[in-house]
Amino acid sequence: MTESRGQRTEGRRKSFCVFLFRFCLLPSAFCIPLFAQEPAASPYAPNRPIPLGDTLFNLPTSHIPGEGTWEVKFTHRFNQSIDQGSFHDRIHTLFGLDSNADVGVGLSWVAYRDLQLSFVRSNVLDDIELAAKYIVVQQARAIPVSIAARAGGDVRTEARLDDRSSVFGQLIVSHQFGRRAEVFAMPTFVTNAGRATTGDTSTALFRHAFNVPIGGAVMFGPAFSIVAEIVPVNRDLPNGVDAQLGWAAGIKRAIGGHYFELLLTNNNATHVDQYVTSTYQGAPLRRSDLHIGFNIERRFGGRASR
Repeated sequence: MTESRGQRTEGRRKSFCVFLFRFCLLPSAFCIPLFAQEPAASPYAPNRPIPLGDTLFNLPTSHIPGEGTWEVKFTHRFNQSIDQGSFHDRIHTLFGLDSNADVGVGLSWVAYRDLQLSFVRSNVLDDIELAAKYIVVQQARAIPVSIAARAGGDVRTEARLDDRSSVFGQLIVSHQFGRRAEVFAMPTFVTNAGRATTGDTSTALFRHAFNVPIGGAVMFGPAFSIVAEIVPVNRDLPNGVDAQLGWAAGIKRAIGGHYFELLLTNNNATHVDQYVTSTYQGAPLRRSDLHIGFNIERRFGGRASR
């Protein structure tokens, strides 16, 4: 049986409609993936941090590495000020590089997410510092600051000392400006701080001391930053002790799991019970003292750092 002309016409019409429908859907198959947007990041997702590590030079930051990360740290502060003596004397001592140094070695471990445990030992009074730092909140689009809490204690193990132990607490508040700069403030309370040496004994200048060190960093290149720290004059200084503010300034370079830091400072203190007091080894700080120092840090293991 042959199809009638009407049936053939109706069949062509249906085929054309199917073709037209499929042709209209074809652009949408390309356009939907092209213009589809991924869901917006949560306003509470932490910002990507500047690569500063868990300290500036001496002062703590509100950053810690990822869970399971270990870190070793070496600090070195030359004793002789580069403005000491005549110009010939400075050349002879390589601007203090030939002098003795205050040296420290530390080890830290991120035991759990946002919790870091640390150990630091300095040859100054054989001071051992144990501390824990916890990240309370991290800056995000909906959160303007990062906040961390740090607490610990020091034991001075050198012979013939009084007031061997101190405890301290710190709140670390920071604000990051884009991906280029960050500022920090660290309200700090410490007991039995500052050392005054008389003969073979050393006692604390402070039973209780409070100060608010501040710091900041500006990144000028990939993982290269200019860093500065300021410790204001401590208002709890004993009468007759005329000290000036403490400061440090220098550069920091992050390379892989390493941090390299070169600085100039008027305060060789690296432990909390030393740097909050506006004194060092019992002597008041002077802004004009110029000591060269450096830090080297190495991270290994764990997850991505922040």
